[in-house]
Amino acid sequence: MKRTFFCGTLACALLLLNACTFGDIQIETWSETQRDSAAVNSADSTDSGSDSGSTKTPEIKFQTALGERFYSENLVSPPAGSGEIYVTVDRAEVFTTFAEAGIALEDTFPYSVVDGMHYDQASGKLLHDGVIVTLHFTVENVNATSPEHAWEPEFYEEYDFRVDALGACTEGPDFYFSKHDACSGSYYAFHLEPGETTEFEVSYLVRLENVPLESVVFQTADTKNGGPWVDLNLK
Repeated sequence: MKRTFFCGTLACALLLLNACTFGDIQIETWSETQRDSAAVNSADSTDSGSDSGSTKTPEIKFQTALGERFYSENLVSPPAGSGEIYVTVDRAEVFTTFAEAGIALEDTFPYSVVDGMHYDQASGKLLHDGVIVTLHFTVENVNATSPEHAWEPEFYEEYDFRVDALGACTEGPDFYFSKHDACSGSYYAFHLEPGETTEFEVSYLVRLENVPLESVVFQTADTKNGGPWVDLNLK
């Protein structure tokens, strides 16, 4: 009788143990499935973020040439602005007078061209062995936002950028922007939404007193290690 009771008790215990084991297996299996699903979703999310460029760090080229596209960190100035915006200097032209360049003095940036300082009004000639270098730009906004809007939202919209932030020519400040009436925030401002591309011209007064024409480049930084320099191949 005792043996029968012991065997019955042992059998019940084994059944309970097996039931718990099966329950554990079911719970563990369900948990692994959930983790696998979460891992797949996480991977999809990461891939999506990578495709959108939200985590991509653009490559900065320090030496570029005419027609070569480069990332313009100057236009974004992170962390004030963000995203990617690319610039190409398509071609460069050299002129010796404003008339030859097709630029009316009333269309230039105020007080950037002064009689007796930059040119001789009577003759129309530039002073200090000066020439006008006009650069033709293409700008492509991938997903960039404006630092100008972050700094002065009362004057600039989210996608208003300033062309004078791009840089300048050697020995030559900018004085003319072909789209100077595009935005009210500044003479040099232009509006460019993500996914859009624009083209414009910027002209610079370059003094050749201290630098030969063939050495003039477009600089986005003070040194070649600070940002792209564009070889203009001027002659």
